[in-house]
Parts: sequence; structure tokens; C-alpha cells
Amino acid sequence: MLISKAGVYILNFSYRVCNRKMLCTCTLSSISETSSTSQLTFLTVDCVLTRKFGANTRCCNGIVYDRKQSMCCRGVRPLVAGYTGCCDGLIYSTHSHLCCPDKSVRYKIHGPYTACCGFDVYRFTTQGCCSGKVYDRERYICCRGHLRSKDFGSNTSCCGNAAYNYRVQICCNGLVRNKPYDRYTLCCKTATFDYEASVCCKDGSVRDRSYGWNSSCCGGEVFNYRTHLCCQEAVLEMTHGPNSRCCGRSVIDSRSYSCCDGKPYQRSTHTCCSGEIRERLFGPHTRCCESVVYDSTTSQCCNGALHSQPEGPGSSYCCGSKTCTSSNEICCLGCASIAFHPWAAHVDDNGEH
Repeated sequence: MLISKAGVYILNFSYRVCNRKMLCTCTLSSISETSSTSQLTFLTVDCVLTRKFGANTRCCNGIVYDRKQSMCCRGVRPLVAGYTGCCDGLIYSTHSHLCCPDKSVRYKIHGPYTACCGFDVYRFTTQGCCSGKVYDRERYICCRGHLRSKDFGSNTSCCGNAAYNYRVQICCNGLVRNKPYDRYTLCCKTATFDYEASVCCKDGSVRDRSYGWNSSCCGGEVFNYRTHLCCQEAVLEMTHGPNSRCCGRSVIDSRSYSCCDGKPYQRSTHTCCSGEIRERLFGPHTRCCESVVYDSTTSQCCNGALHSQPEGPGSSYCCGSKTCTSSNEICCLGCASIAFHPWAAHVDDNGEH
């Protein structure tokens, strides 16, 4: 463990069993010290384990099991006919019961149309759930956790936590406005405007359609989007016709160029790796592993770590930053967790406990 003076704790360790088919690793990137009280930090472990049961092998918190004989429900449990669901460690039948968010198992009194609502269940085809309360969808509507009467019948909709008539009104950023321009009424922030005659710009200003239906906004300027592009609020001509694309504040030909973090590059000779332009050293087999390039025919990238492709038959895939073979091994994510108090250890200025 490394404890820095800035209060950032970094833990890196690996555990290896002297069996080439088993490997466990654990890594914590970094955390920041925010309190000296009882805060816990949890680490998950990626495990590569042996496929003891062939294609039926599955993982359960770092333990492999036969899915035809067992199931994972807070540990490996023997299969019981008809009981295929798991609710916070309790096995149940998904045909007759359901698991609610409060981790309780409820009977499906409405059959397949049963859903959970707080401490109750309801028929979701005719009823709804609003902040844990069951309501009749024919009479009410739920607006951000508030029940509102459907005063406008089927034309009732929500605008924030209020109900309104969407046929004659419009919701503009949580405010109900009338539709003075009928079907051409749209919102420009909290105000309305005539979409047939105007456009709304990002700054909230309404401008005339100088170029008819080809008008669009770039910052506060109206331009013809058929002939120009808006690149970082700068109006630029489409010098490459329909193949023109923005790259930063310049225009590129998308047939042969791409953009890498605002910088243009030629795809035939270069590639973009994590915002950096790199040369295609391995031709069409060039791939990125974070900011470096590698040969995909001989190497494999797993979470930023490069590995040599395995020799012989069979394929391999990534398990976190490690690799495992699909025929003999299985990747188990979150095999275990470790909780510790990062501030429990005292370190003096010499780095000693």
C-alpha cells in the first residue's frame, strides 16, 4: 500500500497460485481522503478459474458451480424445481411471485400483470405507481412524484410537477405556455416562437429564417446549413461538398480524413489513440491500447495491458487486465471484496507505521 502526503491511497497487489490455470489479481486505482471517520473502501477481484464443469461452468462470488445443478443466490444454492429467482438471498418462483425493490417477495395477485409499488402490488395495465402510491391511470397522472387529476382527459400531460393540456399548450423548460402559433409553436428556452418564420439560437435569441427552411443557428448567427458548417460556433464553407466535416475550427474531407481531439489526420497512414495521433506501424492490423499502437495479429489489449496472443488452438479473451482461454478457464468478475479503513494506519514523515 502507498500512502501519499496528499491523502491519496493507492493499493496494488496480485495473488498467484502455482497452477497455470488459476490467477487472481486485485487493483485499486486511487481514492481521496475526505474524512477521518469510518469510511470503507471496497475492492473487487477479477479471477481466472478452471472450468470444472465444462460449458455449464458459472461463477458465484469467486466459486465455480454447475448451472444444471446449482444457482447463485448469495452463495451457491442447490437448484429447486420451479424456483429460479433470487431476491436478496431468498430463492423464489418467478411464475407466482416477484421480487420488489425493498427486497421482499410478493405474490402475483394480478398474474403476469403484477408490479411492485412501495409496500403494495398493483395491476400495471390499468394502474400506476407514484411515489409508492397506487393510482388509477384513467383519472390521475404522476408528475415528478406528484399525483395530478386528468382535468384534460387524454390530452393531459406533465410539465414539471404540473399538469397541462398539450393540445393547446406547450411546456418550455418547466413552464406552461400557450400555443400562439398553433402547430408551429416551439420553445426557445422558456419563451415560445414561430418555427415557420424563425429559428432559436443557443443563446436564447430568436432570429429570422434568412435562408428559409435551410436556416440554422451558429452561436447567434443564422447560416445556410446546406452550404456551410458550424464548427465551434464559426461558420465555414463546405469546401468538400457533402463529404465536409468539422474538425476543430477547420473543415476536412471525411472520405480520407478523420478528427482526433480537434486535429485532422489521414486514416490510411495514421490512427487516433486516446486523443493522440499515431502512425499505423502495423498497417491494417494496427490497433490502439490506450495511447500506444500494437499488432492485433500477435497481441491483445486488456484494459490497457498488452498480452501476447496464445499459441496453439483455442482463443483467449480479456478478464479485467488479464487474459484467459475460452476452453479451459472462465472469467469471474467481482469474485471477492475487501473492506478496510484507509485512515486506520498512521504513517509518520519517514513513511513508517
